[in-house]
Amino acid sequence: MQNRFDLTGRVSLVTGATKGLGRAMVQGLAEAGSDVVVVSRKADLCEAVARQIEESTGRRALPVACHMGDWNALPGLVDRVCDEFGKIDVLVNNAGINPAMTPIMDMTEEYFDKLCSVNLKGPIRLAALVAPRMGEQGGGSIINVTTLGSYSAGPGVGTYTGLKAALLNFTKTMAAEWVSLGVRVNALAPGPFLIEMMKGTAKYDTGFIDRAAEATLMKRIADPEEIVGLTLFLASDASSYVTGEDYSIAGGMRSN
Repeated sequence: MQNRFDLTGRVSLVTGATKGLGRAMVQGLAEAGSDVVVVSRKADLCEAVARQIEESTGRRALPVACHMGDWNALPGLVDRVCDEFGKIDVLVNNAGINPAMTPIMDMTEEYFDKLCSVNLKGPIRLAALVAPRMGEQGGGSIINVTTLGSYSAGPGVGTYTGLKAALLNFTKTMAAEWVSLGVRVNALAPGPFLIEMMKGTAKYDTGFIDRAAEATLMKRIADPEEIVGLTLFLASDASSYVTGEDYSIAGGMRSN
């Protein structure tokens, strides 16, 4: 049974990998045997995390600084990884931003474009570049990280949740279009995790974290490491018959 989750000999690329959920996921993938690519905007953070992973797991970790909102930079990212490792087996599109609570009437074109470039355009672009490479090697797994808010919305977060909802829809389209390549594509929708984005929201709403905990059946906020189990399932052969699905991980919190 353990062999179904074993990622030895595989290469996993994780965006937004230097903090929060991405940091936990890239660590978990390496602990499961995968070599990993640590991608984020800041080179120094990528290098620091890569060193930590290599020291703690013995797996190879390649740091690559790349902005997910830079459409033209993403082909170079894929080329770099394939030059170094020869393949990409797992892609985790985790990078995302939601810099401020912004009502729709206050939204500017600049704000919308900034969120769209990272939360939607970037993941779609990167997945489309990686999928044919995966097809050439016989297949792979793409995991698009959305949010529980993809299924519903709330005041001030509509741009973020709306774009993540679009990514969920694209996930299902990707799964349908790329099944002939042997590429599985699924979405992972986290609920309340104690990460920087949630802490940022709490600065504007001091009761936010407590209310989020109370809204779950388990009455608590999750630690980032609790994302790892579901990530390994979707990345590994344990989910070999799973594609086009979306999984919420939210302690029983309801999306409506």
